[in-house]
Amino acid sequence: MRIIGIILAGGLGFGLMFYAGENLRGKAAWDNFRKEWEAKGEVFEYQKIIPPEVPTDKNFAHTPLLKPLLEHQWAPDFSEAIKEPDPAKIKPANDLMALKTIPRDQNSWRSGRPVDLSAWQKAFRNDPDWPNPDEAGNAAEDILIALKKHDAEFAELARASVDRPQCRFDIEYRAGFATMLPHLSVLRNVGRGLAVRSLAHLEQNQPDLAWADAKLCLYLAECIRTEPLLISQLVRIAILEVGLQPVWEGLRTQSWTKAQLKDIERTLADIDVLEGYRISILGERNLGLMAIDHLSNSSAKEIAALTGGQAGAGLPMAVIPSGWIAQNKKNIASIHVKFTQRVVDAKARLIKPAVADAMDDHIENLPRNPYHIMVALLMPAISRVAVKNGYLQGGVDMARIACRLELYQQEHGQYPKTLADLESALPHDPMTGKDYGYTVLPEARYRLHSVGWDQKDDGAKPAFQPGQKQPTSESGDWVWQYTPVPLPVPPQPGPSE
Repeated sequence: MRIIGIILAGGLGFGLMFYAGENLRGKAAWDNFRKEWEAKGEVFEYQKIIPPEVPTDKNFAHTPLLKPLLEHQWAPDFSEAIKEPDPAKIKPANDLMALKTIPRDQNSWRSGRPVDLSAWQKAFRNDPDWPNPDEAGNAAEDILIALKKHDAEFAELARASVDRPQCRFDIEYRAGFATMLPHLSVLRNVGRGLAVRSLAHLEQNQPDLAWADAKLCLYLAECIRTEPLLISQLVRIAILEVGLQPVWEGLRTQSWTKAQLKDIERTLADIDVLEGYRISILGERNLGLMAIDHLSNSSAKEIAALTGGQAGAGLPMAVIPSGWIAQNKKNIASIHVKFTQRVVDAKARLIKPAVADAMDDHIENLPRNPYHIMVALLMPAISRVAVKNGYLQGGVDMARIACRLELYQQEHGQYPKTLADLESALPHDPMTGKDYGYTVLPEARYRLHSVGWDQKDDGAKPAFQPGQKQPTSESGDWVWQYTPVPLPVPPQPGPSE
């Protein structure tokens, strides 16, 4: 018995020494890393990077239509929302553009094809909740009739965009991953509706009304530009994507006046998608660190729910050395500062695909030990998020240049031979730091292109194919043109036997 007691005591002592050593080692690793990078200007507390509050009378998010969306009541520890907003107050916003079926139109500015308004006409006519004439008529006219349903709401948002020039939604950031973001779907739906109405106005030769709607659509996207959440920035990109469609179609048909072209270019010049990437990555980093702290104080049941049963096999975090938790914080923060934060240089307006590749290699070769378990759990596949940011930034930039080209054509009766002839500062291709590709096409005016993610000039061969929301691959160029991108050739059947 004495021998057994000695063995047990020795084992317990060894275990205590192991725990103490791991805790000291982990704490030192995280503390040293944090001090090193804080001295370089990094801030790892999530609450310190959220956008500041703004006066309610200047806050677009506090317009009566939108403010109730985030009026949740939270538990004292902000672990969950214990009471939802008043359903009657949020119904008007949630009902905006509540179509039973959204047209799956493959046409877009990326494919060089205008949106099929007849598909939208059909969607409205097939939904009894929308006003429609007894007989189908002109698609644009029928769409404008249907959208009168939301005239009051669209008008309120238009007034608020002028009267309330700042925007900060009342997101409860202290809730971390449990926070509620109902405003994102509302903004996306409204942006879609405004873009469709803008296209209908263009079809009716009403460029003033068309630009007013398109401008408000772009404004909605920029309302969430400072939100340090990856999902917010992705929704922003989606709204900007549909907002560029009427801009492109007006340029395609040369419908914009000189004054409108100047206003469009000024509006687009203020849109910085690459800065949005920087903000979202900082948010992902600090939100992940906050989530780890939350896990360290969670019960076994909460851990199993948050991690899908993968962390600690359902054991409470109390039995896991705190040093392991600190090591995970250090390793997640390290990947961000060394890789994700370097994929995009927002100040220089450059994207570095090689850094994204290096990040993939680094994560693939990480040791499979307790120090890295949270990397897999809390870091989504974000090495290629910058593809979307660069793709959309290229579209915004090329739309700006297209406005300058149209202004030049209106003044000189022809397009310039080179972009240098515009004699004005132009945005550069974020994939190279050099000018965008520009080709005068006598039969189709001109074409602009970025070399795309592979950083190789493929002669304006589009990476985008009709029917795809994103490039089909990381090869090919990102193109702005007014002629349709060729449809993929269907596979030919082989010879019959």
